[in-house]
Amino acid sequence: MDKYIVYTDYLLEVNSHTNLTTITDPAEIDLKHFKDSLTVLDYIKEGDKVLDLGAGAGFPGIPLRIEKDFDLTLIDSVNKKVNFMNEVIEKLGLTNARAIHTRAEDFAKDHREGFDVVVSRAVANMATLSELCLPLVKVGGLFIALKGPKADEEVKEASNALEILGGEVIEKNHFDLAGNERCNVVVKKVRSCKKTYPRGQNLPKRKPL
Repeated sequence: MDKYIVYTDYLLEVNSHTNLTTITDPAEIDLKHFKDSLTVLDYIKEGDKVLDLGAGAGFPGIPLRIEKDFDLTLIDSVNKKVNFMNEVIEKLGLTNARAIHTRAEDFAKDHREGFDVVVSRAVANMATLSELCLPLVKVGGLFIALKGPKADEEVKEASNALEILGGEVIEKNHFDLAGNERCNVVVKKVRSCKKTYPRGQNLPKRKPL
């Protein structure tokens, strides 16, 4: 059976008793979860080490892994979501993929600059997200934020954070997804940042750089 059908069916089954997504129409799931996730597929190469930060129900990481063979780690601070993602990975027979229950600040302690690509969707504003993601990206690697209509404004507000964290915006890919305004912000890690980042105690969110 098609992996996306298996994924959709299980997402709806679990979502009936565990809050994973507000989108419950299969056609909407296909568009707003699967197709949206796959808009960043070309930035990932076979064999890359990829991290999906704040992965939730597995987007964009799992659809990307369905389409291309790379090493995938998904992290989320909500255990029920992590359990769901690991169950989906098993059901779909995906290799080199795992979901971990952790916070970005803790994960960065042992995995600093460990990933070729870090992706994140619907997690936080760009300044906060940059602090959580960029310390985990290898120098020369990419941090990709899947954003909506306020992407340009967020990037502008994150300029100080990007400078401090060694990130440089190399592309803002605006597009229309069946009437939904989307923008993928692609940031290249051009240099290392201090090991004090990301800060703990929820500071990236409470006091963005």
